[in-house]
Amino acid sequence: MQFLEEEILEITETTWQSMLGLEIHPRALPVSIGPVEGNLTGKVEISGAWTGVVLLHGSHELAAEAAAVIFSTEAGGGTAQDSLDAMYELTNIIGGNIKSLLPEPCQLSLPSVEQTTDAHLQVLGMEKVSELVFDCQDQPLFVSVWQQQ
Repeated sequence: MQFLEEEILEITETTWQSMLGLEIHPRALPVSIGPVEGNLTGKVEISGAWTGVVLLHGSHELAAEAAAVIFSTEAGGGTAQDSLDAMYELTNIIGGNIKSLLPEPCQLSLPSVEQTTDAHLQVLGMEKVSELVFDCQDQPLFVSVWQQQ
């Protein structure tokens, strides 16, 4: 799986560092994320000349740290909704930047963010074409791209 891997790596690192000022580093596979309570999944769909999905999986703790930076609150002072909103924004930015690398015309859906379930770990009718894992604040962040078969 090497679909746009270097570009996704750069997009994720740049987004994380410029928006959040948090260190983020690639992590070697295999690392797995499951539907552990507290994990969040951000999803954005891309349709048009290329059809697929971009997923962001991370812990609630990581989303809360991102929310504290984005919303200028003290660490641990945000709400669960702040964490969802932060993951929503990060999913939108990373998904939009990945979309810009794809053949035109393509449209980006509005993102959605939910608690991670088994259904989020496999996207029906799609094949995973790229998956990267990062370490940020001692928490894993997964970015995966799925293409319609």
